[in-house]
Amino acid sequence: MRFLAVMALAVTLGLSIPFVNTANSTDYGTIPKQEHVEMLYPTVLVRVGRAGSGSGTVIYSKTNEENEYESYVLTNWHVVRNNINVREEWHPDKKERIEKETRRPVHVDLWEYNNYSTAVGTVGRIANIVAYDKGRDLALLKIEDTERKMPYVATLYPENEDDGPWLFSQVYAVGAGLGKPPFPTMGLLSGYSRDLEGNALYLASAPIIFGNSGGAGYVLSIRGTYEVIGVPSMVSGYGWGNVVTHMGWWRPISEIRIFLRAAGYGERILGDKPIETTEE
Repeated sequence: MRFLAVMALAVTLGLSIPFVNTANSTDYGTIPKQEHVEMLYPTVLVRVGRAGSGSGTVIYSKTNEENEYESYVLTNWHVVRNNINVREEWHPDKKERIEKETRRPVHVDLWEYNNYSTAVGTVGRIANIVAYDKGRDLALLKIEDTERKMPYVATLYPENEDDGPWLFSQVYAVGAGLGKPPFPTMGLLSGYSRDLEGNALYLASAPIIFGNSGGAGYVLSIRGTYEVIGVPSMVSGYGWGNVVTHMGWWRPISEIRIFLRAAGYGERILGDKPIETTEE
Protein backbone atom coordinates (compact mmCIF):
# COMPACT_ATOMS: atom_id res chain seq x y z
CA MET A 1 0.00 0.00 0.00
CA ARG A 2 1.25 3.48 -0.82
CA PHE A 3 0.15 6.92 0.19
CA LEU A 4 -1.59 8.78 -2.62
CA ALA A 5 0.36 12.01 -2.24
CA VAL A 6 0.89 13.82 -5.52
CA MET A 7 4.30 12.94 -7.03
CA ALA A 8 6.28 14.84 -9.61
CA LEU A 9 5.25 13.02 -12.77
CA ALA A 10 6.33 13.87 -16.29
CA VAL A 11 2.82 13.21 -17.51
CA THR A 12 0.22 15.47 -19.00
CA LEU A 13 -3.24 14.15 -18.25
CA GLY A 14 -6.21 15.21 -20.32
CA LEU A 15 -9.47 14.37 -18.61
CA SER A 16 -12.78 14.08 -20.35
CA ILE A 17 -15.63 13.42 -17.95
CA PRO A 18 -18.84 12.43 -19.70
CA PHE A 19 -22.26 12.95 -18.23
CA VAL A 20 -23.62 9.80 -16.63
CA ASN A 21 -27.36 9.67 -16.17
CA THR A 22 -27.63 7.57 -13.03
CA ALA A 23 -30.87 6.10 -11.69
CA ASN A 24 -31.80 9.03 -9.50
CA SER A 25 -30.96 11.69 -12.08
CA THR A 26 -34.20 11.41 -14.04
CA ASP A 27 -35.77 14.15 -11.90
CA TYR A 28 -33.21 16.55 -13.32
CA GLY A 29 -33.31 15.56 -16.98
CA THR A 30 -30.10 14.54 -18.72
CA ILE A 31 -27.74 16.52 -16.47
CA PRO A 32 -26.93 14.71 -13.19
CA LYS A 33 -27.16 17.87 -11.08
CA GLN A 34 -27.49 16.02 -7.79
CA GLU A 35 -24.21 14.17 -8.31
CA HIS A 36 -22.44 17.45 -9.07
CA VAL A 37 -23.84 19.33 -6.07
CA GLU A 38 -23.48 16.53 -3.51
CA MET A 39 -20.18 14.94 -4.58
CA LEU A 40 -18.15 17.01 -7.04
CA TYR A 41 -18.60 20.56 -5.75
CA PRO A 42 -17.67 19.93 -2.06
CA THR A 43 -14.30 18.55 -3.23
CA VAL A 44 -11.32 20.89 -2.90
CA LEU A 45 -7.62 20.85 -3.72
CA VAL A 46 -5.33 21.06 -0.68
CA ARG A 47 -1.93 22.58 -1.46
CA VAL A 48 1.05 22.43 0.88
CA GLY A 49 3.70 24.32 -1.07
CA ARG A 50 6.56 22.38 -2.62
CA ALA A 51 5.45 19.23 -0.84
CA GLY A 52 2.68 18.80 -3.40
CA SER A 53 -1.06 18.60 -3.04
CA GLY A 54 -3.95 16.33 -2.25
CA SER A 55 -7.69 16.50 -1.92
CA GLY A 56 -10.15 17.53 0.74
CA THR A 57 -13.90 17.60 1.32
CA VAL A 58 -15.95 20.38 2.87
CA ILE A 59 -18.00 18.73 5.64
CA TYR A 60 -19.28 21.74 7.62
CA SER A 61 -20.02 25.43 7.05
CA LYS A 62 -22.44 27.22 9.39
CA THR A 63 -22.58 30.33 11.54
CA ASN A 64 -21.52 30.14 15.17
CA GLU A 65 -22.64 31.99 18.29
CA GLU A 66 -20.76 35.12 17.16
CA ASN A 67 -22.59 35.01 13.82
CA GLU A 68 -19.34 34.13 12.04
CA TYR A 69 -19.01 31.27 9.61
CA GLU A 70 -17.10 28.20 10.70
CA SER A 71 -16.08 25.98 7.81
CA TYR A 72 -14.17 22.70 8.02
CA VAL A 73 -12.45 20.50 5.46
CA LEU A 74 -11.68 16.82 6.02
CA THR A 75 -8.50 15.39 4.52
CA ASN A 76 -5.69 12.91 5.21
CA TRP A 77 -2.91 13.49 7.71
CA HIS A 78 -0.30 12.53 5.15
CA VAL A 79 -1.57 15.25 2.80
CA VAL A 80 -0.68 17.99 5.34
CA ARG A 81 2.06 16.28 7.35
CA ASN A 82 4.84 18.44 5.89
CA ASN A 83 3.12 21.50 7.37
CA ILE A 84 3.30 19.99 10.87
CA ASN A 85 6.67 20.38 12.55
CA VAL A 86 7.57 18.86 15.91
CA ARG A 87 10.94 19.74 17.41
CA GLU A 88 12.60 19.62 20.80
CA GLU A 89 13.35 22.82 22.69
CA TRP A 90 14.92 23.51 26.07
CA HIS A 91 12.38 24.59 28.70
CA PRO A 92 14.20 26.78 31.27
CA ASP A 93 11.56 26.36 33.99
CA LYS A 94 11.23 22.59 33.71
CA LYS A 95 14.99 22.19 33.16
CA GLU A 96 14.44 19.71 30.38
CA ARG A 97 13.88 19.44 26.68
CA ILE A 98 10.25 19.41 25.58
CA GLU A 99 8.54 18.87 22.27
CA LYS A 100 7.10 21.95 20.59
CA GLU A 101 4.73 21.69 17.65
CA THR A 102 4.10 24.27 14.97
CA ARG A 103 1.55 24.03 12.17
CA ARG A 104 1.77 26.07 9.01
CA PRO A 105 -1.44 27.02 7.18
CA VAL A 106 -2.38 25.27 3.95
CA HIS A 107 -4.04 26.54 0.79
CA VAL A 108 -7.48 25.27 -0.18
CA ASP A 109 -8.74 25.76 -3.74
CA LEU A 110 -12.45 25.58 -4.54
CA TRP A 111 -13.16 24.82 -8.18
CA GLU A 112 -15.73 26.75 -10.17
CA TYR A 113 -17.60 25.26 -13.11
CA ASN A 114 -19.50 26.22 -16.23
CA ASN A 115 -22.35 24.04 -17.47
CA TYR A 116 -21.94 21.98 -14.28
CA SER A 117 -18.87 20.03 -15.46
CA THR A 118 -16.38 22.37 -17.14
CA ALA A 119 -13.80 23.57 -14.60
CA VAL A 120 -13.06 27.25 -15.27
CA GLY A 121 -10.82 28.18 -12.35
CA THR A 122 -10.44 28.21 -8.60
CA VAL A 123 -11.18 30.41 -5.61
CA GLY A 124 -8.52 30.20 -2.94
CA ARG A 125 -8.84 30.02 0.83
CA ILE A 126 -6.33 29.74 3.67
CA ALA A 127 -6.95 26.99 6.22
CA ASN A 128 -5.37 25.99 9.51
CA ILE A 129 -4.72 22.44 10.66
CA VAL A 130 -6.86 22.24 13.79
CA ALA A 131 -6.71 18.49 14.42
CA TYR A 132 -5.00 15.38 13.08
CA ASP A 133 -4.62 11.70 13.83
CA LYS A 134 -1.51 10.12 12.36
CA GLY A 135 -2.65 6.57 13.12
CA ARG A 136 -5.98 7.01 11.35
CA ASP A 137 -4.39 9.21 8.68
CA LEU A 138 -7.02 11.92 9.09
CA ALA A 139 -6.81 15.68 9.51
CA LEU A 140 -9.28 18.53 9.92
CA LEU A 141 -8.76 21.97 8.43
CA LYS A 142 -10.56 25.16 9.48
CA ILE A 143 -11.06 27.83 6.84
CA GLU A 144 -9.80 31.25 7.99
CA ASP A 145 -12.53 33.14 6.10
CA THR A 146 -15.36 33.73 8.58
CA GLU A 147 -17.42 36.10 6.42
CA ARG A 148 -18.44 33.74 3.62
CA LYS A 149 -20.08 30.35 3.74
CA MET A 150 -18.55 27.53 1.75
CA PRO A 151 -21.06 27.13 -1.08
CA TYR A 152 -21.23 23.31 -1.10
CA VAL A 153 -20.99 20.92 1.84
CA ALA A 154 -20.88 17.12 1.70
CA THR A 155 -23.17 15.01 3.88
CA LEU A 156 -21.62 12.48 6.25
CA TYR A 157 -23.23 9.05 6.40
CA PRO A 158 -25.23 8.95 9.65
CA GLU A 159 -24.56 6.73 12.60
CA ASN A 160 -26.57 3.67 13.67
CA GLU A 161 -28.05 3.07 10.24
CA ASP A 162 -29.32 -0.34 9.13
CA ASP A 163 -28.79 0.29 5.42
CA GLY A 164 -25.08 -0.50 5.25
CA PRO A 165 -22.91 0.36 3.55
CA TRP A 166 -22.60 -3.26 2.45
CA LEU A 167 -20.24 -5.13 0.17
CA PHE A 168 -21.34 -4.77 -3.47
CA SER A 169 -22.72 -1.29 -2.76
CA GLN A 170 -21.99 1.01 -5.70
CA VAL A 171 -19.55 3.67 -4.53
CA TYR A 172 -17.93 6.77 -5.98
CA ALA A 173 -14.47 8.20 -5.29
CA VAL A 174 -14.09 11.94 -5.89
CA GLY A 175 -10.78 13.75 -5.65
CA ALA A 176 -8.24 15.94 -7.41
CA GLY A 177 -6.13 13.10 -8.76
CA LEU A 178 -2.68 14.25 -10.00
CA GLY A 179 -3.65 17.77 -8.93
CA LYS A 180 -6.25 18.02 -11.69
CA PRO A 181 -9.78 19.40 -11.26
CA PRO A 182 -11.83 16.96 -9.13
CA PHE A 183 -13.27 14.03 -11.02
CA PRO A 184 -15.37 10.98 -10.06
CA THR A 185 -14.73 7.29 -10.51
CA MET A 186 -17.14 4.47 -9.77
CA GLY A 187 -16.79 0.98 -8.36
CA LEU A 188 -17.97 -1.33 -5.60
CA LEU A 189 -17.38 -1.50 -1.89
CA SER A 190 -15.21 -4.62 -2.03
CA GLY A 191 -14.06 -5.48 1.46
CA TYR A 192 -13.38 -4.64 5.08
CA SER A 193 -9.97 -4.80 6.74
CA ARG A 194 -7.74 -3.21 9.39
CA ASP A 195 -4.32 -1.59 9.32
CA LEU A 196 -1.35 -2.57 11.46
CA GLU A 197 -2.65 -0.40 14.31
CA GLY A 198 -6.07 -2.05 14.26
CA ASN A 199 -7.92 0.87 12.66
CA ALA A 200 -10.70 -0.05 10.25
CA LEU A 201 -10.37 0.19 6.46
CA TYR A 202 -12.67 -0.13 3.47
CA LEU A 203 -11.50 -1.70 0.23
CA ALA A 204 -13.14 -0.17 -2.85
CA SER A 205 -12.75 -0.82 -6.57
CA ALA A 206 -13.43 2.78 -7.64
CA PRO A 207 -10.05 3.70 -9.21
CA ILE A 208 -7.93 6.24 -7.35
CA ILE A 209 -4.49 7.66 -8.04
CA PHE A 210 -1.91 10.03 -6.50
CA GLY A 211 -3.73 13.16 -5.38
CA ASN A 212 -7.02 11.45 -4.52
CA SER A 213 -5.83 11.30 -0.91
CA GLY A 214 -8.10 13.28 1.37
CA GLY A 215 -11.02 13.27 -1.05
CA ALA A 216 -14.19 11.36 -0.32
CA GLY A 217 -15.90 8.08 -1.05
CA TYR A 218 -19.67 8.25 -1.46
CA VAL A 219 -22.66 5.95 -1.59
CA LEU A 220 -26.24 6.71 -2.62
CA SER A 221 -28.19 6.14 0.59
CA ILE A 222 -31.80 5.11 1.09
CA ARG A 223 -32.43 8.78 1.91
CA GLY A 224 -31.82 9.56 -1.75
CA THR A 225 -28.64 11.57 -1.10
CA TYR A 226 -24.98 10.87 -1.80
CA GLU A 227 -23.23 10.59 1.54
CA VAL A 228 -19.58 10.30 2.60
CA ILE A 229 -18.66 6.83 3.80
CA GLY A 230 -14.89 7.15 3.71
CA VAL A 231 -11.70 9.03 2.84
CA PRO A 232 -9.37 7.47 0.22
CA SER A 233 -6.03 7.06 1.95
CA MET A 234 -3.92 4.32 0.33
CA VAL A 235 -3.68 2.25 -2.82
CA SER A 236 -2.34 -1.27 -3.19
CA GLY A 237 0.94 -1.70 -5.02
CA TYR A 238 3.41 -4.28 -6.19
CA GLY A 239 6.96 -4.31 -7.45
CA TRP A 240 8.68 -0.94 -7.62
CA GLY A 241 6.20 1.89 -7.98
CA ASN A 242 3.42 -0.13 -9.58
CA VAL A 243 -0.03 0.67 -8.22
CA VAL A 244 -3.32 -1.18 -8.48
CA THR A 245 -5.69 1.74 -8.88
CA HIS A 246 -8.86 -0.32 -8.41
CA MET A 247 -7.69 -1.58 -5.00
CA GLY A 248 -8.03 1.60 -2.95
CA TRP A 249 -8.17 1.70 0.83
CA TRP A 250 -10.47 4.21 2.50
CA ARG A 251 -10.70 5.39 6.09
CA PRO A 252 -14.34 4.52 6.84
CA ILE A 253 -16.98 6.76 8.33
CA SER A 254 -16.71 4.97 11.70
CA GLU A 255 -13.05 6.06 11.98
CA ILE A 256 -13.96 9.58 10.85
CA ARG A 257 -16.48 9.88 13.68
CA ILE A 258 -13.96 8.57 16.23
CA PHE A 259 -11.43 11.14 15.01
CA LEU A 260 -13.84 14.08 15.09
CA ARG A 261 -15.11 13.23 18.57
CA ALA A 262 -11.62 12.73 19.98
CA ALA A 263 -10.65 16.12 18.57
CA GLY A 264 -13.64 17.79 20.24
CA TYR A 265 -15.80 18.32 17.14
CA GLY A 266 -18.50 15.75 17.80
CA GLU A 267 -21.04 18.33 18.89
CA ARG A 268 -20.14 20.91 16.25
CA ILE A 269 -19.82 18.73 13.16
CA LEU A 270 -21.56 15.45 13.99
CA GLY A 271 -24.46 17.02 15.87
CA ASP A 272 -23.79 15.16 19.10
CA LYS A 273 -25.83 16.27 22.06
CA PRO A 274 -23.79 18.33 24.54
CA ILE A 275 -22.63 16.47 27.62
CA GLU A 276 -24.63 17.64 30.62
CA THR A 277 -22.63 18.38 33.73
CA THR A 278 -23.95 18.80 37.24
CA GLU A 279 -22.32 20.85 39.93
CA GLU A 280 -21.71 19.14 43.24
